[in-house]
Amino acid sequence: MTSSQDSSHDTSSEFPGFAQSLLRAARLRCPLCAKGSLFRGLLRMHEKCEHCHFKFERAPGYFLGSTYINYGLTAGITTASYVLLHFVLRIPNSALLPGLVAFCAIFPFVFFRYARSLWLSIDCYFDRTGLEEARHQ
Repeated sequence: MTSSQDSSHDTSSEFPGFAQSLLRAARLRCPLCAKGSLFRGLLRMHEKCEHCHFKFERAPGYFLGSTYINYGLTAGITTASYVLLHFVLRIPNSALLPGLVAFCAIFPFVFFRYARSLWLSIDCYFDRTGLEEARHQ
């Protein structure tokens, strides 16, 4: 790789490790430069990074995978909570179900931004070739 004045083209410094990718996702920042924010409102994403111009939606339907993250975490937390509260702490279903149903309705909206950010960061970490292609679009 040739040296460059612009550090936004050095993939080794952009993604030093998986933990750094997760940190960028948790901060809702661009997975490429970590400077631009992903969202411009509660649910609306920027089309591309305002700092490095990396296009976030790499293909039509790209963020469908974030739905799986969101659903999986919601189902996992709900299931683990039910097992713990009902079978270990012996809380009756009549007391548990309203709270768990409310959680299942509210949590996906709260976690929406983080699911998308996780999907984008994890994909960029594992698919370096696709990342390079998306960078030059």
